[in-house]
Amino acid sequence: MGKQGSPRSPRPDVVNVKDYQSRSSECLPGSDPILGRRLSGGDNNWKSKVALLHDLKHEYGKLGSCKAVYVGKRHLWFRKHVKSIVFMFALMGSLFLLDSFLVSLFDSINLQNSSSSRTSSDLKGGRTAYANEEEPPVQMYGRLQNLAYSALAEKELKQEPSNFWEEPWKASLWKPCADRKESEKIGQPDKNNGYIMVSANGGLNQQRVAICNAVALASLLNATLVLPRFLYSNVWKDPSIICNNVTSFTFGKCSQFGDIYQEEYFVNVMKDEVNIVKELPSHLKSLDIEAIGSLVCDLLGFYMLTITDADIVKEAKPIDYLTKVLPLLLQNGVVHLLGFGNRLGFDPLPARLQKLRCKCNFHALKFVPKIQEAGSLLIRRIRKYDTAQRMLDRQLVGEFLPGSPSKKHDSERGPSKYLALHLRFEVDMIAYSLCDFGGGEKEKRELQAYRESHFPLLIERLKHSKSISSSELRNLGRCPLTPEEAALVLAGLGFKRGTYIYLASSRIFGGESRMLSFTSLYPNLVAKETLLTPSELAPFRNFSSQLAALDFIACATADVFAMTDSGSQLSSLVSGFRTYYGGGHAPTLRPNKKRLAAILSENSTIGWNSFKDRVRKMIEEGQSVFIRGYGRSIYRQPRSPECMCRTH
Repeated sequence: MGKQGSPRSPRPDVVNVKDYQSRSSECLPGSDPILGRRLSGGDNNWKSKVALLHDLKHEYGKLGSCKAVYVGKRHLWFRKHVKSIVFMFALMGSLFLLDSFLVSLFDSINLQNSSSSRTSSDLKGGRTAYANEEEPPVQMYGRLQNLAYSALAEKELKQEPSNFWEEPWKASLWKPCADRKESEKIGQPDKNNGYIMVSANGGLNQQRVAICNAVALASLLNATLVLPRFLYSNVWKDPSIICNNVTSFTFGKCSQFGDIYQEEYFVNVMKDEVNIVKELPSHLKSLDIEAIGSLVCDLLGFYMLTITDADIVKEAKPIDYLTKVLPLLLQNGVVHLLGFGNRLGFDPLPARLQKLRCKCNFHALKFVPKIQEAGSLLIRRIRKYDTAQRMLDRQLVGEFLPGSPSKKHDSERGPSKYLALHLRFEVDMIAYSLCDFGGGEKEKRELQAYRESHFPLLIERLKHSKSISSSELRNLGRCPLTPEEAALVLAGLGFKRGTYIYLASSRIFGGESRMLSFTSLYPNLVAKETLLTPSELAPFRNFSSQLAALDFIACATADVFAMTDSGSQLSSLVSGFRTYYGGGHAPTLRPNKKRLAAILSENSTIGWNSFKDRVRKMIEEGQSVFIRGYGRSIYRQPRSPECMCRTH
């Protein structure tokens, strides 16, 4: 292929899923009008060339039929060399067929890329202009990209399946049992020490963790839990209105517990262990919360506080709450925890509290019907038709679960498989990382400006600390994976070019200039914005937590879930949900960023087979089946006696 931008090799600078779906459905017979799936790339081109080859052979046949008119030496020469002539024509025909296939394959890539002109607005996620539509594609590993192109083309010819659609067989030995009935019922305590109020911050997944930690804490302190409320966040915000007035504890129209989860269901599931009420009793509503003190678990500092975040450290132990919070609760009858994201550690913790966490996360928190219905639509449209009922789907979409596969489809084919990818390449994350992503001086200036505007504490800390180069940060595994790196990993794992990929969250820094290196290898990229119509998305449009719930459903029910950052709460909770309900048939791909950086550092010399083998070994080791380690999140690693049961 020629140089970027040259007339001989035009390459599109815009990759857009929405335009791809609409244009491909107009131009190609047999394509899906919803997903824009391309069922036969370059079929017309292929058939015309095959027909031309047939005509050539036919003309040669005519020449053969006329050989009787030749006389003398010419006739003898022709008879003597007829086998050589046939061999040459056959060789030319074979080369012509191979050339036709490769041309149609790469024409297909360019056609799908060039017909994708609307994704940029979705990938930017409404951000104002961290990417210019006229900017050239950003590519850091050009040589490996070319090797990946060739490998994917060869894989189409060989029809080799990837073995990463399944988990190791040992995974199927673990079954969900956090809701099992104990022989001796624990029940609620006879004495109630008061009420715990929780105002959780962060996005959907941080709030989910806070809810289940609050359930465990209420049990620990023999307290009644008031249904948690959600705080406004500068990052995970509902832009229609500020969620709360911090001086009066009003929460406006932002997403609250009942907008995302089924309140009555939650209360009923947990009622045997923890008493949960929707609001404080009337005799406590008039209390001056400022006077009795609130417990801050974040850097919010809104109230005159008697206990600060310095008193309750991150990952606090039960003894911290028993000595510092329980006295306040006994004195006033109510305590308010503000923030409360990761303020309860995982170990040491009594087994009954670990079990409560699991029961809350995996059984008590059900999405409201509005979210379940939209999630069911996402699943159906990715797979193209109704899928077989699985435990994962039942838990997430409830009564909106798609029915059995349609009879009009080949039963042997089974449901269409798809891979969900959580690509953590948002501007806040990459700016905070301090890494270089190959976008040149302009990109560096943009990220530095963002840091100065959004992370003043980071800027101040950098002034008094030793600087670390971007290459050192990458070698230490501290740099978020780029879309290009994610695509190379998938290619190394053997996923075919036609794999359908759901992109969770579409606020990709750099927009289409960043995504082109991904979509040129894997063009069948979809997101909730392309699968749902504007009217179907309208009820969620101004509520980021509800939109995140749709991503949660699409990722958790995927045939394969791939993450690029294991520290992400979405990736952590989704992978745990798949472990708990997947039955050993819901693989999760976890790249080791440090090991991957070492592999990619050999971009200029490494062969494709070596790259492929090392990437596969890295992922296989990350898929090992093991019991939750000490101090590890039980939401992410539920294989433990308190949460799951091992069968033999």
